[in-house]
Amino acid sequence: MKEILLIAIVASLSMIGCTEQTKKFVLDPISDLGHIDVILDSTTWYAIKNDSFIQNEFSVLNVDTAYYGGKPSYDLYLLGNSNFLHLSLAKGFWNYQQGGGVLVFQTQKPGQKDTLLNSWQQFYADSLYVHTFKGSDFTIDEVMAWYKDDTAKAKEATLFANLTTYSADAYRNWGITDSIVNEGLAMKQFMGSWGGEQLNTKLFNSITELHMTINQQEFKEIKSALLSIGYEEKKNNFTHVVNPPIFITISEEKTRSKYSQVKFKLNNSIAEKEIVFSSKTTLKLSGNEAWLIFN
Repeated sequence: MKEILLIAIVASLSMIGCTEQTKKFVLDPISDLGHIDVILDSTTWYAIKNDSFIQNEFSVLNVDTAYYGGKPSYDLYLLGNSNFLHLSLAKGFWNYQQGGGVLVFQTQKPGQKDTLLNSWQQFYADSLYVHTFKGSDFTIDEVMAWYKDDTAKAKEATLFANLTTYSADAYRNWGITDSIVNEGLAMKQFMGSWGGEQLNTKLFNSITELHMTINQQEFKEIKSALLSIGYEEKKNNFTHVVNPPIFITISEEKTRSKYSQVKFKLNNSIAEKEIVFSSKTTLKLSGNEAWLIFN
């Protein structure tokens, strides 16, 4: 399963349909926050990669280089019990994307491409598209907002939502029983298949809160994706009965990082501690909580 996650850039999600005036609740697939992608400068990326606390105490750390369209993606995967943090180097595939990232949800039940697409379309007037990736023993469908690439415009960092779903055959190929396939595979089970018992020996339990600063177009796309999987909005803040709350600031000004803060639940209580990876990124820990802060 590690190979599957290293190849796929993103994970998947769920849906709640609606009319223009009133929400119409349907039997939609349950979705979990799978992970977030954050694109980092080289100083920060290497500092996290080589930090002994990160390696030995904070999380199970996987380092990998994947290739997309022939371009390398240099990746760190910090594994938690219920989701994971994906940190990529702003180089190769992610060139010009320093400070950008991806917000990724994953359906528990497989084969939910059409459901995801139909749900999101009810909240988003512009175009969506589905990218299908076939691996050696799996297929993953990724639903994303579509827009025309303006080659005349200078490339800049972006933050976008990616809603994905694995194939039923993928689950079976990984040894997951039909009963679980039918009931759905929660991210906690998914992560257990990847990180194993080591996850329980580390501090990183789960991502519990997200803060971001994005422009109006990004907000339009991300808001519609969040609403389609059952989030509720109140003054640009989004809450869900299961998934972490998301706090959004809208600004057209360029920021160093689209993600400003990420909050974590820890498996064990820890004395107050601060690790400065660079002038742009700091990890603060206290008790059963931690904050990764992007300046």
